[in-house]
Order: sequence, then C-alpha cells, then structure tokens
Amino acid sequence: MRGAAALVCLAAIGLLGVLPRPSDLDLAVGASVILCVLGLVGHAWGVLPHWRLARHGDVFVGGLGEQLVAAREDERSRLRVDLHDSLGPALAGIRLRLDVAAERVAQPGTRQLILDAAAETARTVDDIRRIIDDLRPPDLEGGGGLPGALRRLAHRAGATGQLDVHVDLPEPETARRLSFATELAVYRIASEALTNVLRHARARTAEVRLTEHEGWLTLEVTDDGSGPPRPGALRRRRGIGLASMARRAQDTGGTCEVLPRPDGTPGTLVRARLPRSET
Repeated sequence: MRGAAALVCLAAIGLLGVLPRPSDLDLAVGASVILCVLGLVGHAWGVLPHWRLARHGDVFVGGLGEQLVAAREDERSRLRVDLHDSLGPALAGIRLRLDVAAERVAQPGTRQLILDAAAETARTVDDIRRIIDDLRPPDLEGGGGLPGALRRLAHRAGATGQLDVHVDLPEPETARRLSFATELAVYRIASEALTNVLRHARARTAEVRLTEHEGWLTLEVTDDGSGPPRPGALRRRRGIGLASMARRAQDTGGTCEVLPRPDGTPGTLVRARLPRSET
C-alpha cells in the first residue's frame, strides 16, 4: 500500500516536471492531479492500520479459539465496508478527473502521463474489489449455507476449463447453519485447495466432499494430479497456502493434512476436520 502511494506521488512529480513553461490551464490541471494524488494517499493511509490487522490477524490468533476468529472477521467486515463505501468511490472519482484532465492538456507527453495514471487507478480499483471479496467471500452470503457456497466455488473452478470438478455435499435444505467462523474456515480451506490444484497439480478432475459425523465436519478435496509436493517444493511453492489451510483449521480447534490419495492412484487428498459449531 505504501509502495503504491509512493509510485503515484512520483508520477505526479514527474508530470509537473514535463511542464517547463506551464500555462494557467496546465497549472490548474497540475493542481487538480496533485489533489487527486493526495486524496488517494490519504484514503490509503487511513485504512492501512485496519488492513494490516485484517490481513495479518491469522499470525496472532494461533490456537486461541473461535472467539478471536470471530473478532478478526468482524474487523474484516468493517474494513470491507470502509473500502467499498470510501476508498472505492474515491478512486473512481480520481480516475474520472484524470480522464478529464487528459482531454484538456495540450502537451502529448503530459497527456500520456495522465492517461497512464488513470489506467493505474483503474487497476487499483480492480485490486480493491478483489480485496473486498477476499475479506468476506460473497459465496457465503449467496444462499444455501456452506454447501451452497462450496458449490459456487467448485463451479467457478470448473468454469476455467482446466478442471472437471465434482461435488458431494449435503443439500442446502438439510444442512444446519454453522457459525460464521466455521463456515469461513471450511470455505477458505476448500478455496486454497482448489487453487493449488489449478496452479500446481496438473490434474484433470477434482472432487469436493463435505460430511458430518459425531459433531465433526470433514472436508476432503481430492485430485488426480501429480501428488503432494516434496518437502523442498513445499517450501518453495505452496508452503504459504498449505500453512494457511492448517492454521485456519487450528483456529477453530481442527486439523488439516495433505496426503497422497488413499486408494494408491496418483493425486492428492486435502482433508480438514473441524468441530461443528452452530450459530
């Protein structure tokens, strides 16, 4: 975040640097761009402490239990609203003003610089939308409880055309609603597991399965790809994602392991077991 703000500031300084003899119009445009930049930096700086807490909250939770997980998700929900209602519209307004400024500037080099800044702002808006969705997945708010969310997740993974994804999930009308912390943990683990399959496994098919037995939920994501990573590859490529899955399970009192397929065929099994916690 700080790096992005610095790049925007440097772009504004560079823009003024290409105006050796500014006209009144150029001065007005330059002032407008600087105000836009300052607005962007101010918004970014204002949400930065909350973003740090939400992004790195996992590090501090450890195994302290579901209440801290719920508190962390409340903070993420507040941040999601702040980003959606404040920073997103602010960036959209900045981009609009930059587009207008580009139309009014006579010097071609200056106009291109403003257009580049507008394009970078548009990319930042897209990044913020992805952050908003990541803070509280829309799938969990789309109806059908956790089974519905997992079905939508599996459908998107299959829609890439790279993978044929099957599901074995309870019907939404028969599934009891779980606590949000439990639903989020299961969803995030499934999401990370499918992401790993798409990126690394070279698999053709995958299955997402969710069962319940004696107060425990078991999530299994199976693929027919290259199998679990070797320890060295684990550190280089998938260590962060696999550690994140294990930590999410531990936060709710459960476990997560990555294994070869139990039937001896090529592929990987991600199995997470979490205690059932209802709302």
